[in-house]
Amino acid sequence: MAITSLDLAIAGERPIEMLAKAASGTLVAGRPFSPFYLAGTPGAAAAPTPGLSGAALTTYAGQIPVPAASGNTHIAGATFVSSAQAGVLILADRLWHNSGFTITSTGSQTVNSATWPARDKNGSTDGEGVFLGVEISSATGAGTPTITVGYTNSANASGKTATNIDATVASSAQGTFYRIGLAAGDTGVRSVQSLTLSATWTSGTMHLVAYRPIMMFACSQGGIPAQLNAVTGNLPRIYDNTVLFPIFIPQTTTSTLLSGGVKFTQG
Repeated sequence: MAITSLDLAIAGERPIEMLAKAASGTLVAGRPFSPFYLAGTPGAAAAPTPGLSGAALTTYAGQIPVPAASGNTHIAGATFVSSAQAGVLILADRLWHNSGFTITSTGSQTVNSATWPARDKNGSTDGEGVFLGVEISSATGAGTPTITVGYTNSANASGKTATNIDATVASSAQGTFYRIGLAAGDTGVRSVQSLTLSATWTSGTMHLVAYRPIMMFACSQGGIPAQLNAVTGNLPRIYDNTVLFPIFIPQTTTSTLLSGGVKFTQG
């Protein structure tokens, strides 16, 4: 049964699923961070190992749990807080990730990604509203490469390229998340064909991640919760097998504790 009113949303509410992560390292103002590999609740995720073509995700240890349902699932409300600094928290669906890049190579590395699961903005595999990021699971060494990704867009136009939005740095810490842009006019990524680094990163481990932002929270200052409910959050649909994880963009340079919870409703 579809949820078509606030009464139905309230009637279908499920218990809160919690997020409570251990203290991060020193985060840098404006540089996105994924707490995926930090201990806490949920527990720390293991670094992906599916190879360059990657794996479409329907579950992954370390995600925020989503209750199983025979009907539709929506987010009825969520609260997140950063203990020490303001910032923006993005709650996203992790559709795909890969492994196997040679971080010291400056040649084009072939990806030819596995097909996304049917969880784009429209519940399809086309990739509408799906973006890419390079996630660091083991700290990098020296080097500040430009990251260029070759991809096919959500309209099935191939031969597209885009580079990192966030400037890379040497010694990128575990959890650093470099967002990849889109070519002009594109609104999402259907598949990935290649990745090229302009310079060696010397050491470390990196992964490509395909993700779809679902909700964004403005943490106005450290210790002050950011909240959205069924009205202000617009009850976003959560497709079956969604793999929820947060990405935090800090406003200042310091470590933090990320905590919060997500309440689902089903009908």
